[in-house]
Amino acid sequence: MMFEDAFGLKEEAGAIRAVVNKSLEQGIVTEDLAGKDTKAYKTSEVGDWLVANL
Repeated sequence: MMFEDAFGLKEEAGAIRAVVNKSLEQGIVTEDLAGKDTKAYKTSEVGDWLVANL
């Protein structure tokens, strides 16, 4: 929302939203979002994955 509302970067916001949705679909998540049968990744690992897939 910050990218869209504060900076007017709608395309960039869409790209970020898409890669976050992709990580959720593929189970690339931190411990707070992982289910009991889902591997939990470190915050830095998720961040690296997001950047690599952006």
